[in-house]
This record gives sequence, C-alpha cells and structure tokens, in this order.
Amino acid sequence: MKIPDELKFEYLLSLDNHIDAKREDNRKVTMKKIFEITKKIADLGFGENDIKGISMDEEVFIKYEQWRKDNNY
Repeated sequence: MKIPDELKFEYLLSLDNHIDAKREDNRKVTMKKIFEITKKIADLGFGENDIKGISMDEEVFIKYEQWRKDNNY
C-alpha cells in the first residue's frame, strides 16, 4: 500500500505554507496542519521514514508542482 497522492500533496503544501508563514500565529496554524496530515498518514499505517520520504522523492515533488498549478495553490 502506498500513501495516497492527495495526502502527499497536502503534506507538501503544508510544509510550503509553514516555510512561507511570517507571523508566529500563522506558523502555529501551519504547524498544526502539518501534524494533522502526519496523523492521517500514520493512521493509515505508515511510519516516520515513509513520511520523511515524501519530501525527498523527486517524482512526488514534480507531481506536486503540477497539482499546485492545476489547483491554483
């Protein structure tokens, strides 16, 4: 079983939003979103290495960039 692409893309978007967040309030909100998505992925039975692998997979990142463009993020 693989992590669904939609969850991978939401995770990467949350990371991007966290990096771009300037104010502490916004950073807390974005960090909470990262934790929520991480929990969803973990609830599907995936571990820490699987989650870390999302941000290091070039193929996933290329698909993510296209997903962002297609969804106007």
